[in-house]
Amino acid sequence: MRRRGFLQMLGGALAAPLLPSASFATASKAAYPASALNAAIYHAQQSVNFSVFALAQQLGLRLDQAEQLMADMSARGIVGPLQGRTQAGRWARSKVWRHPVGSMNRTPKAQRTAAEDAQVADQPDTFKEPDLSKFMAHLYDLCRSQGMALHPRCAA
Repeated sequence: MRRRGFLQMLGGALAAPLLPSASFATASKAAYPASALNAAIYHAQQSVNFSVFALAQQLGLRLDQAEQLMADMSARGIVGPLQGRTQAGRWARSKVWRHPVGSMNRTPKAQRTAAEDAQVADQPDTFKEPDLSKFMAHLYDLCRSQGMALHPRCAA
């Protein structure tokens, strides 16, 4: 009788890992708060790239919750596909990013064109080039009186 009990217990222990568990289906999707989706969309509008780890840190979520949140955002088209291999190292690029209005984040070319547009708007339509020949002659005379030798290109 003891031998049969031992063999049954041994058979059960060997077969247990092969049987499906009911807990696997519930653990596959991590639930996150509904307010986290709104905060994540706002975060996607403010920054171009962001990672699962940064999203978890900023929203106070666990890594599995943040990864599920980004996967849902990717499925909705808010962000691109998730990149990276590790859970914390996964990242995505925003599809709803808004370019900031301020000039601090503009490219140098955009800053120049904005500054030029502002100058043109402030100036009158006619602009007369000032005559600097008398001023330059005065500077040359000052340099010569101080004992400075002018380069031939400067004296021309």
